[in-house]
Amino acid sequence: MTSIRIHPLHVGTITRPITNFCPALDPKVGDFPLICWYIEGSDKRILVDTGGEDPSKAHPRWQPYKREKDQSIENALKRVGVRCEDIDIVIVTHLHWDHCAGNDLFPRAKIIVQQEELETARSPFPSTIHAYIRRVVDGVDYTVVSGDKEVARGVNVILTPGHTYGLQGVLVEGKTRRIFIAGDTLPLFANLEQDPLAISNIYVDIRKYYESLRKIVSLSAFILPSHDFRVFEREVYD
Repeated sequence: MTSIRIHPLHVGTITRPITNFCPALDPKVGDFPLICWYIEGSDKRILVDTGGEDPSKAHPRWQPYKREKDQSIENALKRVGVRCEDIDIVIVTHLHWDHCAGNDLFPRAKIIVQQEELETARSPFPSTIHAYIRRVVDGVDYTVVSGDKEVARGVNVILTPGHTYGLQGVLVEGKTRRIFIAGDTLPLFANLEQDPLAISNIYVDIRKYYESLRKIVSLSAFILPSHDFRVFEREVYD
């Protein structure tokens, strides 16, 4: 194993019905964090996802959404001793607004996205148009990959479609175990606690979604969900 460590970064909060994320739960409304992940200890400095934009500029369809000043991606990175210009690689799990609004803030970084994710974001279905930020989808110079790929020492992107057509998770060879950053394929620990694993209520292809769940299980990794406050019970995962 390598000495790679993962820092979860809290970059905002959305208020939603919990059944959006896990249909098996009792219907109620709650607060859920937007989370980015700083990966240190590889041969590159890596950030997974870049959060939402300034809530005052956010589309009405994204509300309720709030972000404190210290929760901007710039300030969240400062708390772990990193600047935006220090990042070598940004891995975008998918191009929904709450995961990619800061993609244009990293002047040195290679911004990695799956080919099918970028294609469908640039030509979205009418019902999904408001999930995307046009300046980010069209205006960023992306490095496009197709399928699973090693992007740095001990860090691989893993294609897991279903929530979107090109969603990718991130498999990290940590100091003591494998860790999988699941993105919105598995939004809550509650999704992991169902048998079988529970999908979210937001998806484009249910067959591919269940295939992705089987693929994730086969990785034999500790799984980090994308919108669960329990993630912050630890400052570092390794």
